[in-house]
Amino acid sequence: MRQPLAFAFAMASGASAHAAVDPVDPLGPQAAFSSDFLHVAAPVDLSRFERGNIVLAGTYHPQVRVNQQPVPGMGEVVFRQVANSESAAPCFTQDMLVRFGVDIAKVATLAATDAAIRPFGSEAICGGLQAYLPGAVVDFDDGEQLLNVSIPQAFMRAHARGYVAPELWDEGEQAFMLNYNASSYQVRRDGERSNAAYLNLRAGLNAGGWRVRHAGTWSIANHRQRWVNTQTYAQHDITDARAQLTLGDAYTSGDILDSVRLRGVTLASDPRMLPASQRGYAPVVRGVAETNAQVTIRQNGYVIHSTTVAPGAFEIADLYPTGYGSDLVVTITEADGRERTLSVPFTAVPQMLREGASQFTISAGQVAEQSVRETPFVFQASLQRGINTHTTLYAGTTASNSYWSGLAGGAVNFPFGALALDITASRAAFRNDRLRRGVSTRLRYNRTLAGPGTNLAVAAYRFSTRDYLGVVDAARWRADLNHQAANPRPGGERSRFDATVSQRVGEGQLSVTGSLVNYWERRARGVNYSVGYGSTWRTLSYNVSMQRSRLGDVLGGANEHRQQGATDTTLYVSLSVPLGRTPTSPTLSSTYNRATHGGSALAASLGGVLDAEANLSYNLTANRSEDDGRGAANGGASLAWRAPAGQFRGSVGHASNGTSQYALSAAGAVVGHRHGITFAQELGETNAILHAPGAAGARVESAGGVSLDRHGNAVVRGLMPYQLNQVGIDPRGASHDVQLATTSHAVAPRAGAFVGIEYATTVARALLIQAARPDGQPLPFGATVTDSRGQAVGVVGQGGKIFTRGVEGGERIQVSWGDGSDAQCHIAIPADLGALPLHGLHHATHATCVDGTPLASLHEVH
Repeated sequence: MRQPLAFAFAMASGASAHAAVDPVDPLGPQAAFSSDFLHVAAPVDLSRFERGNIVLAGTYHPQVRVNQQPVPGMGEVVFRQVANSESAAPCFTQDMLVRFGVDIAKVATLAATDAAIRPFGSEAICGGLQAYLPGAVVDFDDGEQLLNVSIPQAFMRAHARGYVAPELWDEGEQAFMLNYNASSYQVRRDGERSNAAYLNLRAGLNAGGWRVRHAGTWSIANHRQRWVNTQTYAQHDITDARAQLTLGDAYTSGDILDSVRLRGVTLASDPRMLPASQRGYAPVVRGVAETNAQVTIRQNGYVIHSTTVAPGAFEIADLYPTGYGSDLVVTITEADGRERTLSVPFTAVPQMLREGASQFTISAGQVAEQSVRETPFVFQASLQRGINTHTTLYAGTTASNSYWSGLAGGAVNFPFGALALDITASRAAFRNDRLRRGVSTRLRYNRTLAGPGTNLAVAAYRFSTRDYLGVVDAARWRADLNHQAANPRPGGERSRFDATVSQRVGEGQLSVTGSLVNYWERRARGVNYSVGYGSTWRTLSYNVSMQRSRLGDVLGGANEHRQQGATDTTLYVSLSVPLGRTPTSPTLSSTYNRATHGGSALAASLGGVLDAEANLSYNLTANRSEDDGRGAANGGASLAWRAPAGQFRGSVGHASNGTSQYALSAAGAVVGHRHGITFAQELGETNAILHAPGAAGARVESAGGVSLDRHGNAVVRGLMPYQLNQVGIDPRGASHDVQLATTSHAVAPRAGAFVGIEYATTVARALLIQAARPDGQPLPFGATVTDSRGQAVGVVGQGGKIFTRGVEGGERIQVSWGDGSDAQCHIAIPADLGALPLHGLHHATHATCVDGTPLASLHEVH
């Protein structure tokens, strides 16, 4: 209330607000106000408004920002009274400054040579931070609970953009989770029923930095039940290695070596632990500046980085990855206005790393593939290293029962595109078969042509000799031989070519994808390709695509539609247009597809939302299909509800042949934590547990449909690990008797964590009092209102209205507009505040302010 009131006084006082104040007196008034401009019956003491908002000493829970970047997990900040200041100042310990990013060693070195810099001691710094860090500025916004600290870059540790110190990574709290996705389906026709139900479960436990997970699927169909264990593993960060340790079921990465599902131990680099500007591939930009110059880097005409550099050689190694293509245009603007432009080739394939960067994977365990009858032991390891800004080398090996393979390769960023070439040699020995040695060569290429907007995203060619076997193929072959399977053959590919090309055409995008596969064991070839174009016209979105496949008998034998060399072509067209401009306007969509051997189908749907928050949605569908002269039609409807405790959906359908179908589905999660049990929407890998006591009903920002439950808890999914995430609460929907000290927190969780976020709240009854003197005259505007403990709880507004918070039923409050007893009166608060009528959003009452002895005197007497 004080800030708007002070602003009102400033407007009312006119020129008097600019009264001369001795600037050298830190305790002098900052403003002067004249009560002559206030139309009140009695004079008002306005001196308490001359100093603005004073920060009182105590413990606060502010959001801390250092150089405009939030600092996660700061918790409490102590404010203490300091000399020559009416406001208390925050206290900073050396540990806090380290969390801020201050380079303590650098400051100590500077303090040894510069008398203007004081060295840090063991005691906290309360006020006067600029004496230790010249140029530092501290600003605290009491209303927003925001502590802004500005520290010159010369005192900060040098890090790449997007860096979050590992000591700020939050492993979260102990929690138990159960994520579920359930569905049931029933079909009725001619008096018969067919029922099916599925339940996917993912359970987990977080404790001591470990994340334990188990996934499985339960199904029932035609009165037959089945439970399948999908995956069980435990995972822990290895921070120093920037890697993840996984014990249990895991898939090895297929970027370099063949992907294998193992049950064992895996230690693999996690690029997410790197700063955002160090992930993926981007070249190092080097140059020479003759003066203090501005360096601007553009890609496809857009500025992606701009900085100033000192005279001499410079190096920019923290560009954010911007896809896999398009050269960089670097402009160096000297201080005298001269410009120089140079081009840096930038095209990448997935194997490329930045200069000096490394990634590794080490895995050991048993093969856990359903297609393999046995479970041989497998060891697999790979290493990638960015040699320089244009070259990355990589290698890997796989070893198993009488099997070995080794891979070596490299990726180079050429001016004409990025090229990766690797060669894999394999050796497999079988007890009942001959020794097989083979070689597989793989070539990958990527190029973007910025001018015409063409992107040759991936072009890959692989050739394998007849006896080349991957580790899974070798395990399957050995198992078949051991079980005397008839004519076991690896059925491997002889060669494979894949390509994806996209081209910007008008306002849309034309894309072409295709693959050509040759096999060793049969004279068969698989040819598949598709062409598609998508764009918009005004509010209409459309997409047209055509797919054509040439099928050979290697795909499962010939039939009337899949003859050797036969082709199948499918045309697909889709249209979508919103029927209105409001958020709840429905969208009409239509699709048409026709296949050479599959008939045709025409479908239409009408879908939208029924509320402003888009939590309740619907969809109506109708379609008709024809095949071999026979036509069929069906229609359906579905309704979906997105609630804080999960997502629920129901649908019905009916076909022209008399078939009806009914389906129900539910997806959500249950999370157990130190504040209780919370029902939530489906969880992501990394989540946050919010706790704001008394703020039930408040909505969580950027999390559709999520609000705090009756215990003040909520679970938010989809946080980005090892990065700063801003998690905010919108108080709308919560009781108006609840105040949040802050509505936003920044956190940097570790992968898989359940980060606990505490929101400090004050639950106090809000009351609007229409007060007057015994003679009916309104109370003086601006008078102070205090409770029986002497704490300020409000200010008298226009017309004698008092808005208070935290007043207890049955107590007496005091209204003061001066020091004498004739400038004070008392108001008795009704005993039952809940029984008072509502005035808008608050309870309201009328009261008479009775003159008498000040409450402080009464308290002393009793």
